[in-house]
Amino acid sequence: MPRRPVHVVVLAGGRGSRFWPWSRRARPKPFLILCGRRTLLEDAWRRARAIAPAANVWIVVPRELESGVRELLPRLRADRLVVEPSPRDTAPALGLACERIRRVDRRAVVLLMPSDHVIDRPVVWARDVRRALAIADRGRFAILGVPPRDPATGYGYVVCVRAPGAGVADVVRFVEKPDAATARRLLRTGRCLWNSGSFAAGADEFLAELARQRPGIARAVEAAAEGRNGPWLQLKPESVDYAVLEGARGLRAVALRAGWDDLGSWDVAARRAGPPAPRDAILIDAPGSAVFARNDRLIAVLGVPGIVVVDAPDALLVVARSKAQEVKRLVAALRRRGRKDLE
Repeated sequence: MPRRPVHVVVLAGGRGSRFWPWSRRARPKPFLILCGRRTLLEDAWRRARAIAPAANVWIVVPRELESGVRELLPRLRADRLVVEPSPRDTAPALGLACERIRRVDRRAVVLLMPSDHVIDRPVVWARDVRRALAIADRGRFAILGVPPRDPATGYGYVVCVRAPGAGVADVVRFVEKPDAATARRLLRTGRCLWNSGSFAAGADEFLAELARQRPGIARAVEAAAEGRNGPWLQLKPESVDYAVLEGARGLRAVALRAGWDDLGSWDVAARRAGPPAPRDAILIDAPGSAVFARNDRLIAVLGVPGIVVVDAPDALLVVARSKAQEVKRLVAALRRRGRKDLE
């Protein structure tokens, strides 16, 4: 266990446009129930509480979602909600959270994690997270990587100096969402992990690394923590992978063997949800098809394999599972048509 105090930062502002028509600006993906009985954000809160007390759990959101988070997480302390002046991707968001934490406790080690993941074995997840926090306790960065199940092209890859197995290995480089041939080559090396998007670092160490690699973001983060948003609003969006992790010194990877899934599309949600309840749909001769519905009306699918049907009060989506990653193209088309009511 780390000797330094442990904090957890949960990113809850992801738009999740691939989950249209359920995911909207006012209720994005972390606020949806896609697997199980709770929203993704509520599940993330429960995992965070297994690692740290409620006083040490921080949620990062854009301003328009502030009230929604307070409603969904009544036990979240008011001063632990980190509101972004404006969305600028994960590097500024996590920097602002770490700056807020550092002002409470300079010795803090932090688990930084998205809110849109599914974990099948929370006890194993907590064990592996503590291993990463123990590395952060010694002043290094530790990224949580998932042993790849197949040569997927929808995930980033972390290449290690040796096969991480069930342990820890030094990171050599990152490969962002490779093509199929590259993914197969990476898988054959046996030295790769999928990038889960979660990592551990000391708050002070993270901010020092941010200042070394992206001094403009570091200055904007410090100003925003003091209520001066001008520098922040001038920032260009940048992910924490590009801004910090890829250039971090001494980065290590911890193999995460907790039954992880990144809910990145309706295809993944369909795979995890299993057959729909009879009241939701009737599917006949429709292998690999799935229905997600919130309304009382019956939806029937006959003789159409490999599709996902998603019903919302004001829109209906029918998409081939092989094209589920491209649903955001529909959101872009809505934007071009000026249909802000459906975004």
